[in-house]
Parts: sequence; C-alpha cells; structure tokens
Amino acid sequence: MFTGIDDVDWASMGHAYGDASDVPGLLRGLASPDPAEREIALDGMYGAVHHQGDVYDSTVACVPFLFQLVATAGLPGRGEIVELLRSIDGDGRDPEEMDFWSDDEEEYAAWAATLARAESDTRARSGMLLGLLGDPDAGLRCAVPGALVQLHDDPGAVLAALHERLAVERDGGALRALAAAVGELGIRKPEFAERSGTALAALLTRGDGPGDPGLRLSALVQLARCAPGLLPERSAELAVEVMREAREAAEEADEAEAGSADAAGAASGWETPTMISYLRRLRASQRGSVKAPWATELLGELHRALGDRVGDRFTLLEDQLRSPDWGQRREAIDMSGLLLTGWRGPYEESVRLLGEQLREADHRIVRWAASELERLYAIGGPAAGALAERVAAGPEFPPQARWHETSYGAALRALAAQGDARSVPGLVQVLRFGHVPEDLGDWIERLDPEAAAALVPVLVGRLARITPGRGPGRTEHLLKAAAATGSAEAVEPALRLLRASGDVARQARVPALRALARLGGTAREALPELRALAVDGEPHHRVDAAAALWAVGGGAEAVLPALSSGLAAEHWPQRYDALRLIARMGTGAATLLPVLRRLVASPEENGGWVEGALAVALWQAGRDTEESLPVLLRAWSAHPDNRPDVAGVWARMGPAAGSAVPLVREELAAARRHNNTGGTGRVRYRCADDERLLRHGRALLEACGG
Repeated sequence: MFTGIDDVDWASMGHAYGDASDVPGLLRGLASPDPAEREIALDGMYGAVHHQGDVYDSTVACVPFLFQLVATAGLPGRGEIVELLRSIDGDGRDPEEMDFWSDDEEEYAAWAATLARAESDTRARSGMLLGLLGDPDAGLRCAVPGALVQLHDDPGAVLAALHERLAVERDGGALRALAAAVGELGIRKPEFAERSGTALAALLTRGDGPGDPGLRLSALVQLARCAPGLLPERSAELAVEVMREAREAAEEADEAEAGSADAAGAASGWETPTMISYLRRLRASQRGSVKAPWATELLGELHRALGDRVGDRFTLLEDQLRSPDWGQRREAIDMSGLLLTGWRGPYEESVRLLGEQLREADHRIVRWAASELERLYAIGGPAAGALAERVAAGPEFPPQARWHETSYGAALRALAAQGDARSVPGLVQVLRFGHVPEDLGDWIERLDPEAAAALVPVLVGRLARITPGRGPGRTEHLLKAAAATGSAEAVEPALRLLRASGDVARQARVPALRALARLGGTAREALPELRALAVDGEPHHRVDAAAALWAVGGGAEAVLPALSSGLAAEHWPQRYDALRLIARMGTGAATLLPVLRRLVASPEENGGWVEGALAVALWQAGRDTEESLPVLLRAWSAHPDNRPDVAGVWARMGPAAGSAVPLVREELAAARRHNNTGGTGRVRYRCADDERLLRHGRALLEACGG
C-alpha cells in the first residue's frame, strides 16, 4: 500500500487551499484503524483535493493510491473510497458545459486535460473491481456494482459478473446494489436493455434465490427504468406486498449499511467536526422513525420510474398513506404533493387519505399534510371534512403572530384556500393581529360573499392602524384581501394609500390601484384620481390605473389611450397587463384591433405568455372566429401556460372551434398535467390551472358532439 507515494512531488501540485503537501497525510489517514481519523481524512479529500467536484493535478495523482487502498483486504471504509473514485471520474462530464474560472485558453486547455486524465486513470484501473464483488466487506460490495457500471469499459463482462453474483449474494444492501447496477447498465447501454430487463424480471419471483423483499422492490424500480415493457401487470400490488414485508421484518438493523461508516458512527457514538459527520447525523435523524428506510427510498424511486403509469402510482400512494409506519407516511405526504399537482388520475381517495393525516396526534404530520392540501385546493374537496374538523377543534393555545407556522394554522390555511366558509371564524381570530398571508385575497374571492363579509371589520380595522410606508408587503396583502370582499368599506383605505405622497406613493400605488379595480363600482369616488393617473401617471402605473378606471365605470374612451401606450411598452409585463385588460373590456376595446393585429404579425417580440394573452384579447375585442382561431392555435403551442385561457375561448366559441378539437383531445388524454415540466423533489405545480383547462376542454368536446 502507498508504493511510490514519497516519490511524488506533492508540494509542486495544488488543491483548493494551496499546495498539496498535506495530501500524503490524508491518504494515510484513509488507512487508519481509527474510524474518526478515516472520516477526517475522507472529509479532507472532498473538502480540498476534490473540492465541490473540482479536479486538480493532486487529485489525479491520488488515483493510483486510492485504488491501492480499495485493493487492501480487510481495510474498513473501502466502499466510501470507491464512491470518491466515482466522483473523481466525473461520469462523462463535459468540460464545455462546466464553468471555468478563466478566459485564458491555455489555462482552460490544461484544466480540460486534467479532467480527461482523471477519467482515463480511474477507468484504466477499474478492472480490479471485478474481483471485489465477493469481498467479505458488505459495505464494499454495496459500492462496487455501481462503480463497475460507471467505470468499466466492457459492459458485457460487467453484466455477466453482476448476474453471477446475484445468484450467491445474501446481504440485503448488496443485493439491492446489484439490481440497481443491472438496471443502470441497461439504461446507459441500450443494446443491453433487454438482457438487463430479463435478469431483473427473474428476480421478481422468489424461486430458489434470495427472498430479500428489497431485491424485488429494487428489481421493480430498475425494470420501470430500463425495460418498462417487462413490468408485471400487478407491479403496484407487488410493491405494496414488499413494503408490508419490509415493515413486518424491520430489516433496518440487519441491512448492509450496518457495516458502513454511517452505521459504524451511529453505533459507536463517535463524531467528528466534519461535513460527513454532520450529514450522517442528519440522515440518522431523518430515518430514525422509519422502520425500513431503504424500502421508503426505493418506493420513491419507483414512483419516479413509473412516470405516467398513474394507476400504479396512485395505488402505491394510497397504501403508503395508510401505513402504520410514521416515516413511510411522511414520505407519502411529500410524494402526494408532487403526484397530485403534476399528474391527472383518480385522485379522490389519495386526497381523502391525505386529509386523514390531520387526525394524527403528531403536529408535524398535520402540518405537512395540510401544507400539501393548501396547494391542492382545486381538488381538495375529499379532505375538506377532515380539515374542518381540525380547525373546529381550535389551536392548543391562543393564536400567535406566527399562527401560520403551527399545525392549526396550516389546517386553517388549507381550508381557507378551498374557499370553505368554515374557515372564516378562525381567520377572524388570527387576523386580528397575526401574520397576513399573501394568498388571503385569493382565498376570499373563493368564499361566498356573505361569508366573506364577516372578515371586513378585522381587515379594515387593521388597515386603519397601519402607518403608510411601514410593512408594505403586509399592507398590500391586507388591501387585496379587503378589496376581495367587495365591501365599500375597503374604498377608504385604498384611496388613502392612492393619495399618499413621496416614497409611500411609489410603494403603495400599484396595490391601491389593483384594490380599486377589484372593488369596481363601489369606488366611483376614485374616478378623478384614476383619470389623472391613466393619462399623466408614471408609465408603469398607467395600465393599472386604466384597469381600475374601467372597473369603477370610467368608460372606454378614458381607458383606451393608456392601453395603447401599454401595448407599445418596451417591457413585456406592461404589454401583458394591457392585453389582459383588453380581454376584460371585450368589444369595448375594438378600436385597438389594428394595434393587436400588428402585434400578432410580430410573434418574435410577443412570444410565451404574451402570445396567449394577445390571442385571447384579439378574440374578445373582435369576436372574429376566422381571424382569431389561427392565432389561438399558435398560442396553444407557444407555451403550455397559455392553454387554460385559450381553451376557455374555444369553449365559448363552441362548434366554430372544431379545428381545435384534435389538440384538445390529445391534451385531455395526457397523463401529466399541462404545466408539468418534469421536475422532482419539492416541485409543485398549479393543479388549479390544469383543472380549469380540463373543464374548458371537456366543454369544447361536448359542444362539438363528443
């Protein structure tokens, strides 16, 4: 081990923090019998020699010594070194797509050459890993399969070795790693996809092989990724069965990670002042309540791999939401937010089960579930009863200024987001002095006007106590909410802010104008100020002033000049706002049709969202189907976010929009919601917009005879 290490001129090399003379010490630290010393050394490798994925000349010089460490029988921690080597290799990274710190071409060439050497050196030595698939160290056996798929240049030999090892391996973690590697090889090398899929499908039946439930779940995941055609019809049921086996067996203590640095650190109680130690503690705290964390993690991978097989995904989600395992339900709540906002499907039972989480005693579960339900307000009806019960039970202590951060507050927000009148008493209490949500005005607009009226005193009272210029965000949210009630009592605070001077005016003018636009005819006393602002106000305020002027009854002749100016604005947000107002005015803005036609003729300047607003405005102002339909069709394809509004126009056109029916049929047949961009993790989509698109699309199909 370390043959030739003292012959390397480390001091002439560098890493993230200077010369590399300390690297031999780090390498020797990786071979220490003391786990704490090994962890400090590994942290130093990632922190300096391979800092944030960077590769230096010293990084490349380490490669042969790292392989010597991996080849040393009995040395603990070799699995982590294999992962370090995979990171150094870069897995096919492209220097041209990476940020480089210098414009100097020679420096760039030297840097790119270093990256290439790191890749070639790691791959040239990867053959020795084949002999380690049967090493006594379970942690190493978990790391080697994925490394072989990434580094070895003979995929046929790798697949044969993995298949051979699957027949004799008995460690749960190593089995899952082998299955994952077989699937990954099929994805990276499409010519091996069928062979990989066949090998994985064979793992789904118990036979004489290992009965580890994690192996079958991992095989399902990889089949969905590399050979979905080989998935069994009862994939969801099989996954549910495996999850139940995992819970009953409580295999976490016996899995392969027991020999890893994570488990060793947790068992011995030692810690180091390193990022690795911090991340280990974080993982332990996150997984501490989960009986079989590997199963929960694999189920998340299966969800992502199943993609648009929504029937299977909803079956999995419903079982997970019913699980007695706290950790699995926590993961299910997180997955429900992504699945329900991003995919169309039989959501009612999943939403109901999400609501059932509010009956839990654990306030964290309640808060997490309610936070997801708030985003799902458009389809949240099946959970409304559970939300209302939780809100009716009241908070455990008097509402605080930060009420929204409590489990009670999360449930109240979710109920209010649905426009449910049962949220009003709670909102009255918390809004007397507490946090004002940004979406409060939107919630109130969904309320029955009679129910919303109960909120007027508290909203107007708080606005009266606000000093202009202080807390502009809170003022804006309160003003929007008060205006959403439609009460004439909201006019006075809106006018007070509109008439403010100096910095206060600049901060409050747009919120005040938009509040007056919502109040409409009840704010006629604002007409003089609105007429003046629509003509002589700052350019970026004129369209908002025109919108308020139109809403309160100022007449088209007073509004059109501001709209004409807005359509000629350099920045697209002003054009967009002007187009939205033209759509509301309808034929009252017909005199602007020549301007709209000129904008239509310049799609390169009015693409994306603007193109959708332009198409709708053209129809509303002119009501000419023959002229508007091609523009609407183009807007439909220009940006997915245009589709709900465009479909709304087609629904109003009825049979005259028959040429759009094929597009709408195709959209409605899709498993994904129209605004699903393929994100994962904490990404959430506006399912309310998609539900609106579905309603409009179905209305068009019905109008056209089907």
